[in-house]
Amino acid sequence: MLHVFLTIDTEAWPFASNWRESGLAQEIAQDIYGVTPEGEFGLRFQLDLLNKYRLKAVFFVETLFPYVVGLDSLDGIVKIIQDYGHEIQLHIHTEWLEKMIPSILPAKTGQNIRDFTFGEQALLIERGIQNLRACGIKNPCAFRAGNLGANFDTLRALHQNGILFDTSYSISYLDSSCGIQTPEMLLQPKKIHGVYEFPISFFRDYPNHYRHTQLGACSFQELERVLIGAWKRGWYSFVLLSHSHELVKRRSQFGNPASADWIVIKRFERLCHFLDCNRDKFVTTTFSEIVPEEIPDVAPSHALFSSFRHTAMRMVEQLVRRTF
Repeated sequence: MLHVFLTIDTEAWPFASNWRESGLAQEIAQDIYGVTPEGEFGLRFQLDLLNKYRLKAVFFVETLFPYVVGLDSLDGIVKIIQDYGHEIQLHIHTEWLEKMIPSILPAKTGQNIRDFTFGEQALLIERGIQNLRACGIKNPCAFRAGNLGANFDTLRALHQNGILFDTSYSISYLDSSCGIQTPEMLLQPKKIHGVYEFPISFFRDYPNHYRHTQLGACSFQELERVLIGAWKRGWYSFVLLSHSHELVKRRSQFGNPASADWIVIKRFERLCHFLDCNRDKFVTTTFSEIVPEEIPDVAPSHALFSSFRHTAMRMVEQLVRRTF
C-alpha cells in the first residue's frame, strides 16, 4: 500500500496598501479562503472536496505572521481545519521577520530559514510551535520550510525542538532555495540528523529534467502515471504539494479580481476521485499516524518518469491557464 501525503501549504502575504491596519484581511480572504466573484475555492472548498471523497490531508500552516497581525487569524484557520478533521503541521516563512515590530530576531532578515544560523533556526521553529500550541495544536510533529528553503541545520533544529518529520526536500529547488544536498537523490524517506526527511515526490518529464509533484504544476495524467508507478515499485510514500491558493488565479494584486482556476480545480477533483477509487493501492495518511519503526529502508532506484504525451498535455493546459 502506497502512503499518499496530500500536503497543503496554508499561507498569505501582504499586497494591499492597508494590510497592517486590516490585519491582513484581504490577503487571508484571497490566499487562504480563495474568495473570488465566482465563490470560494480555498481552504473550505478544498476541505469539502477532501471530505466528500473521504481523504486525509496535511495542512502546513504558516505560523510567523501572527507576530505581525495577531493570533486571531491563525486561530480561525486552525479551527476550520480541525472542524473538518484534518491535520495541522508547522510551516514557516522567514520573510515575516522584516515585517515584525519588534522582531523576534532583531536586525536579522532572510528569504529562507537556511539563511539563519542553527541557533536562530531553532528559535524560529520554537516560536512557530508556540503559536500553534496557543491555537490548540499541542504536538506538531512535521515541518515544511517556506520556499522549501531548508538545510541540514534546519533538520538539526527540528530535532532539537522535538519535530520528527520534515518535507522540505525538493529536487526541483536544489539549485535555488533548498539546501538539503544529499549524495544521492532522495526518492523515499530517509533519517537525517535525527529527522525523517520525506521528499516531495518528483518525476522526469523530459531528459535531464525533474518536476516535483505540485498540483498546479502537473497534469492529472502525469500524477496518475507516477502514482501508479510508485505503487508498482512498492514505495512507502508519495508526497504531493499544493497551496491554499492553488485553485485560484491571484490577480487582485495587479488591479484585477482573483478568479477560479478551473483547470486546476478539475485536476484536484479528478485526483481525489482517482484516490478514492483505488483504495486497494493508495491510502492518504498524515504524519501523526506514522510509526517511525515501520518506515521501510527502501533501496534507491531510478526516478519515476512521465510520458511525452502526458507532459505535452500539461504544457497545453498551462498555456491555456496563462492565456485566459
